[in-house]
Amino acid sequence: MVASKAQAAWDELNERQRTYLRAFLDEDQGLEEEHRHLGATGRWGKAPARVWRRIHLTGRYAPTPRRLRSAGVWESGAGSTLAALADRGLIELGTNPASGLYALLTRAGRAAARAGLGIAPATRKEPWELSKWLWREMAKVARAGEQGLPAEELFGSAHLYLDAAHAHRRGNRPYLHSHRSFITYTPRDYYGNPYPYTSSKTVHHYRLTEQGRAHYTDHLQAYREFYPDIAAPDIAPTADTPVQ
Repeated sequence: MVASKAQAAWDELNERQRTYLRAFLDEDQGLEEEHRHLGATGRWGKAPARVWRRIHLTGRYAPTPRRLRSAGVWESGAGSTLAALADRGLIELGTNPASGLYALLTRAGRAAARAGLGIAPATRKEPWELSKWLWREMAKVARAGEQGLPAEELFGSAHLYLDAAHAHRRGNRPYLHSHRSFITYTPRDYYGNPYPYTSSKTVHHYRLTEQGRAHYTDHLQAYREFYPDIAAPDIAPTADTPVQ
């Protein structure tokens, strides 16, 4: 699909359909990142791309449905949106007895999403290189400083590929750690008036691990050349040491 055709395919979509295609592209690139990392560590699988690129759409915790649900565009009308994208040849839909409904982003769909989002076609990456969307999240954590990035601000399914708590997942790189802390606050009523007592809650922030900080420091200049539009501070904050 040439650039003009890809852009035209994007332009024909409504905002809801673009939201879906954007989410599909992000997970598709995450799956590619996972597959490439496995290969770099000598663990190539025999499954074809049509298998390992599947974007699962069934299950409460499947990353893409969860992201679309949080955007308020999943529960109602999902079927018609998926059908519209499939009819345009931007995705393919299938089912698996074990995992249920899944989608595959087609080459046309990948090209349309990249054209619409202004993303240059993918080039060959170094074995250590994170994809643009994962580097964007790493840089976001670095910009947050010593306090860390609120967990809810880490985008989409990035935690599956960067959070050390998911180190068992294929393709994960344990560059981030979720730090838990407790804060005390004064609850307020519907009108904003404070109650005469305090309460506490648990909050989570992402910080770089030692391995994550080393990766950031070693490859910062290269990433700036790869992705000059992503702001990344000169010095990464001190690494967080998880409590064993």
